[in-house]
Amino acid sequence: MEKAENDPDIYYAAGNANTQRQENEISGIITKRNFEGWKLISTCTAIVDTKNQFSNLYLFWQKEY
Repeated sequence: MEKAENDPDIYYAAGNANTQRQENEISGIITKRNFEGWKLISTCTAIVDTKNQFSNLYLFWQKEY
């Protein structure tokens, strides 16, 4: 029987602009996790401050053993 482990990453992004810096940071997270054997199973975005347009990106990972 396979055992699965789950783990979230939270990426904190300020503003609603998708900047090259943000794209590079998210790409780095995904590349590192994939290299370590994690599989991205879900993502979710949450607006946490509407006045300043501050949001969080949640990346949910799973790794099977």
